[in-house]
Amino acid sequence: MNNSAEHKNEAPGQNKEFTIIVNGREKTFSGKEISFRQVVELAFGTYEENENIVYTVSYSKGEDKKEGTMTKGTTVKVKAGMIFNVTRTDKS
Repeated sequence: MNNSAEHKNEAPGQNKEFTIIVNGREKTFSGKEISFRQVVELAFGTYEENENIVYTVSYSKGEDKKEGTMTKGTTVKVKAGMIFNVTRTDKS
């Protein structure tokens, strides 16, 4: 069965794919919202739960809010072409 046939039974927009930019690289994301953790994982391949590591996420070209920052536990609506900048700082 091909992908388009599988998606016909799902609610419209549920699994729409967006091309977003994370740290200068194009990434494909499926879903209406993206979490802080998901953005970090797209940027670095993993999310490390460590008190000595701080992630900073900022975005521009957003859906509801054109630009802003994300903190742990937050989500934002995804829009094609959104740009995310993610940094990782080690406090040790």
